[in-house]
Amino acid sequence: MKALNFNGIYAPGSKNIKPSWPALMMALLCLFTFSCKKDAITAKVTSTPVLTASSNAVVLTRDNAAKPALTLNWSAANVQGMQGSVTYFLQWDIKGNSFANAATIKLGKDTLTKAYTQEALNDMFITLPVATATAVEMRLVTATSDGSVSPFNSNVVALTITTYSKTIPPPYSQLWMVGDATPKGWDIGNATPMVQDGNDPYLFTYTGVLVAGEFKIATVKDFGGAFYRPLANHPALTETAVQVGSGDPDNKWQISAAQAGNYKITLNLHTNTISIVSTDPPKAPFSQLWLLGDATPGGWSLDAATPLTVDANDSFIFTWTGPLTVGDFKIATAKDFNAPFYRPTTNAPDMSATSVQLNAGDPDNKWHIATASTYKITLNLHTSTISIVNTVVTTPPYTALWIIGDATPGGWSLDAVTPMVKSATDPFVFSWTGPLVAGEFKIATAKDFGAKFYRPVADHPALSATTVQLSAGDPDNKWIVTASTAGNYKITLNMKDLSVAIVKQ
Repeated sequence: MKALNFNGIYAPGSKNIKPSWPALMMALLCLFTFSCKKDAITAKVTSTPVLTASSNAVVLTRDNAAKPALTLNWSAANVQGMQGSVTYFLQWDIKGNSFANAATIKLGKDTLTKAYTQEALNDMFITLPVATATAVEMRLVTATSDGSVSPFNSNVVALTITTYSKTIPPPYSQLWMVGDATPKGWDIGNATPMVQDGNDPYLFTYTGVLVAGEFKIATVKDFGGAFYRPLANHPALTETAVQVGSGDPDNKWQISAAQAGNYKITLNLHTNTISIVSTDPPKAPFSQLWLLGDATPGGWSLDAATPLTVDANDSFIFTWTGPLTVGDFKIATAKDFNAPFYRPTTNAPDMSATSVQLNAGDPDNKWHIATASTYKITLNLHTSTISIVNTVVTTPPYTALWIIGDATPGGWSLDAVTPMVKSATDPFVFSWTGPLVAGEFKIATAKDFGAKFYRPVADHPALSATTVQLSAGDPDNKWIVTASTAGNYKITLNMKDLSVAIVKQ
């Protein structure tokens, strides 16, 4: 900065007069401002970095993930007149893209080299297609901490990079089911393919029919190849562990005649586990049952045994309505005295007892009918329970009934239970019409949770099911209304024949 010149700030011809201070300050300010502007140093780039790479083509593999892959070196940038420091950034983009979609990685300041392992370089180029040689371009961008100059670029370095997938591929990309339980049998050249999951390539599924027979899972269409098999031969279908290998022991899964049907099989190569799940509705253990005993119309004759009827909505529910005389009975599963029978858990129990057991031989418990009449018998194989109701009564068992549950207007409150209306022509019939929302309900005989309830014979049946039972305690079966079935209904209960009609209005 120039030396300050005070000439001209005194009054002309007045050597002994002191200068005016306001005038002096103004002069100093003007001189300082002029001098600084004139002498200020403008920052400028005097050298840009020169970037070099240790290789111009790199093939990355998972097996060499920890090994060195690429080293970048560059000369130092120089900015004359800068008051701060420089920071280096690496940019890369697909060749020919002019860095329009460049990825930018901070390298740091006061550093002139960067080394990458194969894994680190693979992570940097993770967006590139795997196992494909891709041409990219790299450059350095240098920025100053004081912002004295705009960021500036180095030369461009070309690189061809081949990356690998971060996800370890499964050991097999195709699998097949083979065996006489499968649609294609033992024809290995035409084996039934499993489907590889689109989101997880380690999951393979098969959905379809399996018949009685065996199967295993082939990794190649060759009986000399490796197979996924159970750890033991013919395990329970609930066993999940699998092993993969060739040769012996040649373990297989087995589908019995009773198990034949539709299945979904899921093989998980992450965990070497399998799920074998039937997609068919549960099958009742028996498709036909008979009443047998001197209380029944056919007596003890197997040829004249009285058949029960399978419920149209639930194959586990069997019913019969008809005359029973004084005597005993049990329920046959076959026309064979040596076959298992459904019987009470104690001999000659009270008619209100509901427990049932299935057994052959002794103890040969039976139900005892003490009063000849017309009865309705309902056997529930889901819960091993029975209902035996005398339908020839002149006086209804209850003079008031209520619907209760979160599907009903009063919810589960005993104080707010919704009353049903007794029929003017039949005291055994009660009905109610109104809205049901999503939830459950049953029919109360008293405002007491310990009392008996009219309930479905199975929990959550179709609303079209008509059979009901009268019981206290468990099983606490209920009807259910879903969000899609909610609406106005008319419910009609007949206490005499233990039937219900639930009809949407």
